[in-house]
Amino acid sequence: MNRVLINTIHALMSASLLTASAAHAQQAAAQRAPAIEEIVVTATKREQSLQDVSISLVAYTGDSLRQFAIDDISSLYVQTPSMAYSEAGGEAQIYIRGIGTNIFGIGADASVGVHQDGVYLGRTQMALNQFLDVERVEILRGPQGTLYGRNTTGGAINIISRQPGDEWEGYVSGAIGSWNRREIVAAAGGPVSDVVGIRLAGRYMKDDGYTRNINPAAGVDVDDNDIRQLRATLNFEPSEVLSFSLIADWTDFENGNTSIRPRDNLGAAQAQGALPPPPFGQIRNDLDSFHEWDTWGITGTLRYELSPTLELTSITAYRDYESDFLFNTDGTEVDVTRSNFEYASEQISQELRLSYAGDGPVSVIGGLYYLREDKEGGLGLIRASGRPLFAGVPGSTGSFIIPSTNKTTAWAAFTEATWSINDRVDVILGARYSREKKDDTSSVGAVFDLEGLRSTATPLVFSTREESRSWSDFTPKIGIDFRVSDDVLFYASYSEGFKSGGFNSLDANPSFDQESVKAFEIGAKSDWLDNRLRLNAAAFYYDYEDLQVSTFINNLTLTTNAAAATIWGFEADIVARPIPAVDITAGISFLDAEYDEFTDRQGNNPDGTPRVLDLAGNTLPNAPEFKGTLQMQYTLDLAGGHAVVMSGRYSYQSKVFFTQFNEDIVGQKGFGLLDARIAWLSADGRWEVAAHGRNLSDEEYFHNGVRFTSTSDATLDPLGIGNSLGYPAAGRSWGLTLTHSF
Repeated sequence: MNRVLINTIHALMSASLLTASAAHAQQAAAQRAPAIEEIVVTATKREQSLQDVSISLVAYTGDSLRQFAIDDISSLYVQTPSMAYSEAGGEAQIYIRGIGTNIFGIGADASVGVHQDGVYLGRTQMALNQFLDVERVEILRGPQGTLYGRNTTGGAINIISRQPGDEWEGYVSGAIGSWNRREIVAAAGGPVSDVVGIRLAGRYMKDDGYTRNINPAAGVDVDDNDIRQLRATLNFEPSEVLSFSLIADWTDFENGNTSIRPRDNLGAAQAQGALPPPPFGQIRNDLDSFHEWDTWGITGTLRYELSPTLELTSITAYRDYESDFLFNTDGTEVDVTRSNFEYASEQISQELRLSYAGDGPVSVIGGLYYLREDKEGGLGLIRASGRPLFAGVPGSTGSFIIPSTNKTTAWAAFTEATWSINDRVDVILGARYSREKKDDTSSVGAVFDLEGLRSTATPLVFSTREESRSWSDFTPKIGIDFRVSDDVLFYASYSEGFKSGGFNSLDANPSFDQESVKAFEIGAKSDWLDNRLRLNAAAFYYDYEDLQVSTFINNLTLTTNAAAATIWGFEADIVARPIPAVDITAGISFLDAEYDEFTDRQGNNPDGTPRVLDLAGNTLPNAPEFKGTLQMQYTLDLAGGHAVVMSGRYSYQSKVFFTQFNEDIVGQKGFGLLDARIAWLSADGRWEVAAHGRNLSDEEYFHNGVRFTSTSDATLDPLGIGNSLGYPAAGRSWGLTLTHSF
């Protein structure tokens, strides 16, 4: 860590030298804003300056995301302190301040809520590759149990689309890059009449993937992309007090699935003569694996000013998601195990809010929320060789079939009031009551072919479950804001987060209960030097109870409430504009996230008895102790009004573990990523030509890791702890982009 801090200090000193050497450009850059621009956010369900919101919050504008070709959550986390991200089984796993989940299946929920245009997305996967023509992305760190409610024990992410403006404008952008990438993005919008505005956006992107299949016998390339997206927005404003917005969007994605590679020698594939793993960026895939998903939805938002101080907001939405997935589980050229997942989800949601903001000292927002989510899913665990399908029957092959359904009904009532005691002190009081009911069915069976869920054979059913359960919780918030001056705000808060219980969709075992977190936070928002330096910081302490954790029973991944944890940490975000030509952004986070209580089984002892481990003191998965990022941008003005913009970013993350057992072989040591971009802008602002590079040092690292007992060999793995496998991340890449704005 000391080395990282030294490197960071060195980079900041270099930035100072750059500032000095760039002084000659200061006069030419005078037409640009000398101060840091204000960012307006809707984190509190109403428009406020980011600096007035007493929440640890990071907001990225659409332009800043485009700068480094960030088009989804999986690429956003790299530059966001306190945030981590993984994917497995076709499911997105988002962590904020150490709170997240690696639980599979439709019977469980995420711990970080993702919202798109004010609509909660029941399946996190709905938000992947959704940064199409966005206005901004807001990341709210810490539990958001009052205004956001369900499944925000870790935090919330808001994705806000661009709306039609007062004048017609748009852009067309084409790109090429590494791995035969080709992409086109276009958007345009504006007024149709005095009361109607529209905006249309579309995207097509395809590449061959950052992992090439070198197996000469069969199989397909993986980690590729083929994505199509469309969005249409209609705004209708018949009067000054009434407005209506309708957004329809659609996304279709398909690829050859993702790469995984053995990290030890315990696999059945190795026992059968599999070659050693090839270099990063290559795989010996023996399957025609695939991942196909599509999602679409409609959102209607109505705003009506009942009076100059009272506004009613209604958000009605429908979302649909389907996914089909075949995965080379062992990651080798030997056909050992395949995983087949299928998901389908439909959700209807309604939020009704009433906000009051008068001339008096009190402002209030309150409302009701309803969600119904109908889901179907299944796992086909296909065993072609290695461990037999049935214990004691050598050579038996076939597929375990685990289909399930889940219907979730959730409703909540919430309110949050701000009382301005005087010009400098505000007191915030909030509360939410949530109630959820889930009806779940699941069964475990087997078919004696290698088709998994696609088999037409009648399965042999071993067990079934049909169960209905309800959970409820009350989540309060108490906060105080103290404004030292117009530019400095201190705040302190106590809040709670709630995530309902659920079901083990991968087995017919019992349900698990809700989890909760109690959070204490103090922070500061401040602007200095005539708004040329911004420093925001927060410190937090969590009491995390009844954690829903994954454990291994009977060779299956299950979930139970088996742990408690204490989490504390610190984070800071810095933005500086020493002269109009130079922008510097930095962020750091320190995190201590440990289990207080957790006893879990990992395999067996040599005598065959269960190997039970006391994991108290272990670090939570995907909770790096340190994470930091430093970004600098320099704008050089050219003759004729043209400009060149040069950007560089370095991000570092310390060691993480991917499971509760804290094994290095199922983790990732600290690594740093270097990105850069250079762009030419025409004098009229209509043309831009840009080149960018990501992971320029070609760092080899894993974004996730697992142990699978289904891929291990009984002789090589006599204790049954499972075969360690890792999911490689993308290596060095480049891209060229041409954009025309109009």
